[in-house]
Amino acid sequence: MKKSGLATLLAVTLSIGSAAARSFDFTPDLKAGIEAGTTGTGIVLESRINHMFGVRAGFSWMPHFEFPMHFSIQVGDDGDPGYDAEGHSRFDRMAAYLEEMTGFQIDQQVDMIGEPNLKNFKLLVDVYPFKNKHWYFTAGFYAGPSVIGHAYNRTEDMTTLISVAMYNNIYDKVYDIRYNDDTQLDGEFMGIGLPPMIREKILNSGRMGMHVGDFDDGTPYMMEPDMNNMVKADMKVNSFKPYLGAGFNGSIDKKYDRLYVSADCGIMFWGGSPKIYTHDGTELTSLNNLNGQVGKYVNISNKFTVFPVISLSLSYRLFDR
Repeated sequence: MKKSGLATLLAVTLSIGSAAARSFDFTPDLKAGIEAGTTGTGIVLESRINHMFGVRAGFSWMPHFEFPMHFSIQVGDDGDPGYDAEGHSRFDRMAAYLEEMTGFQIDQQVDMIGEPNLKNFKLLVDVYPFKNKHWYFTAGFYAGPSVIGHAYNRTEDMTTLISVAMYNNIYDKVYDIRYNDDTQLDGEFMGIGLPPMIREKILNSGRMGMHVGDFDDGTPYMMEPDMNNMVKADMKVNSFKPYLGAGFNGSIDKKYDRLYVSADCGIMFWGGSPKIYTHDGTELTSLNNLNGQVGKYVNISNKFTVFPVISLSLSYRLFDR
């Protein structure tokens, strides 16, 4: 009796499962394809689970390209070039002093290279609610590195940045000698005692840096080289990015039902507008009065609280349903 009851229960379970499978129409296929769009180029695997649902997984990346940014170096944080009677600015005078001391010629402009770092894995579920079974709605997510863009100075500007770092080190020592009663320098550093006239010029001029923008209290943000004599910035968003969209999918040739084309349009939610941080941790998007091209790029990025996704893919059906 026990064996008979177990056999009956198994038969009922199998019949229910079979009926559920028939009603769900679980007959998946598999397609492999390539795609291109606003998220870059990529590869994708997709399967039409049944007449109602489909699933896609893939990886996309943005091809390498560069866009320029420029910063001007100034001396002092008051914005005054400080021209003398001969028309030389503070920067001109300090640059000449550095060249005399080190032999380095420095440029007042520093060029930076910006490049994208947009790489994402995606997992999407497509729902086909209409009778023609070509149009669909999509929900899912993209996931990838939180840093979606880098910026760093050109190699040709390393001499200038090294000189800026050297000048600021001299300024700090001169300032310490003048205002710190507990200093160990005793009027000298590296065994060198700068003439009083030179010390006064340096103190009156101020530190060197790149005036990028202003903090909320009006204090200028002067970007200076890091410990490696570099200036860098990263653009960051959330690593996990939900997606909602819609699209169309269909075979290219009904007589040869293996090649398919898909068009997608949707929105990637990356958690608000991107944040841009410099190497010293300053958030550029929180600054006011941003200068030059940097200000333009930051203003543009602030408008993108979500990322528009438009893509076109071509796929090949590997096996039938």
